[in-house]
Amino acid sequence: MTSDIGCHNGLNGGLKTSQMLRVGVLLSGREQFSPFYGGAVARWTFEVYSRLTNSVEVRVFGFPTASEHLYNLPHRTSGISKACDVIQSIPYVRRWDEPLWLRGLMKSLRYLDVLHIHNRPQWVHELRHLGYKGIIWLHIHNNHLGHWNAGMLDALAQQVDGVATCSTFLKGTFAGRSARLAAKTAIIFNGVNTQLFCPKEEIREAKTIFFVGRFDQEKGVLQLVRAYGQILDRHPDASLVIGGGTGFGVHRETDYVRKVRELAQSLVRDRNARIHFPGYIDHDKDLPSWFQRATAFVTPSLFQEPFGMVNVEAMACGTPVVGSNRGGIPEVLGETGILLNPEDIDEFAATLASLLDRKDYQTSVGRAGLLRCNELFDWNIIANRWLSLLQG
Repeated sequence: MTSDIGCHNGLNGGLKTSQMLRVGVLLSGREQFSPFYGGAVARWTFEVYSRLTNSVEVRVFGFPTASEHLYNLPHRTSGISKACDVIQSIPYVRRWDEPLWLRGLMKSLRYLDVLHIHNRPQWVHELRHLGYKGIIWLHIHNNHLGHWNAGMLDALAQQVDGVATCSTFLKGTFAGRSARLAAKTAIIFNGVNTQLFCPKEEIREAKTIFFVGRFDQEKGVLQLVRAYGQILDRHPDASLVIGGGTGFGVHRETDYVRKVRELAQSLVRDRNARIHFPGYIDHDKDLPSWFQRATAFVTPSLFQEPFGMVNVEAMACGTPVVGSNRGGIPEVLGETGILLNPEDIDEFAATLASLLDRKDYQTSVGRAGLLRCNELFDWNIIANRWLSLLQG
C-alpha cells in the first residue's frame, strides 16, 4: 500500500515516434505562460507537453511573459503584441485585438502539423480564414460554447478536427445542440503532479479548514466564512485558512474582499476565531504543504465550476474534499468526496463540523480520494491520453 499513499516518482509519458508532431499551443485571454502568473490553462500546457517531448515538438504562443517567470518550454509571442496592447485599451476597437495578434503569428503557425487552441472557439474560423490547413484541436476549460446556437456549433464542427473538454459536464453545455460537434468531442481531465502533491500525515493538523482559489464572489468565500462561524459552536478550536488573490499572482482589495475580511475580523474579535489569509500562494513551492497540513479542503463554488484543479491537488495529498454539488465538481470527486449546497449555510456548517468530529472518517475519505486521483488524474495519464488523440 506504500505506493498508494506516498509521493509518486513520475514516469516520462512520451513515447518515441519515428516522426515528431509539430504542435503549436495558443494560450488565451492574455494568460502568461508562468507557474506564478499563469493559471490552470498554462499549467495544463506545461504539465502535459513537458511529458511528451519524445513525441511532440511543441511551441507555446501567448502574450509576453518575462523570461525569468516562464515555464521551461519554447514560448513565442506575436511581433505586434505591443500594438495589440494599445488596441485592447480602446473601446469599440478592442474586438480586433485577438484577430490582429493571430495574424501576426501566421508565419510561425502555417507550417505546424497541429494547432491546439485553448478556450477560444472563435479562433478556429479566424485561423482557417487566414489560411491554416493543418489539424486544429479546440480545448475548452470553461463554458465558452454554452451560448452558441446549433448553427454556430455545426459550423464550428466543419472547421475543427477535435474538441476537448475538461469534464462531461462541460461537454453537456453544448453537445445536445450539435450532434456533429459532440461526435468530435473527447473528455480530457485536468491533472496533478503527484511528485509535488502527495500525503504527509506527519504534518497533518487536527482542525484546519483550507480554501485556495480566486478571491471573488462566485467562489463562495463569504459562504465559507459564514459556515465557519457556525462551526465554532461545536469546534471553538477550529481554524480557517483562506488562500489566493483576485488574480494570478496579484491581489486587489475589492468590495467583496473587504466584506469577507470584515466578517472574519468580527469572528476573531467576538469568538476568538483563528482565521488566516496567506494571500497568493506559490503553486509549486508552497501550495502542497498547505494541502498536506489541512484537515479538510473546501471548494464552495456558487457557479457551475467545470472542474476545479485544486480538488485533485487536495485529493493527491490525501486531504478530504468538501465540494459544491455544481458543475463538474461531482464528476471529479466521484464517490470519494463530500458534496453539499454551499448556499445552505446550516448544511455547510453541519457537514464540516461532522467531518472534524471523526478522525476515522477523515482518513477514509482522504484515502479514497487519493486512490481515485492516482487512477485518473496523474499528469502522466493525462499526457498519454492527449498524445493518443494527437496521433489519432
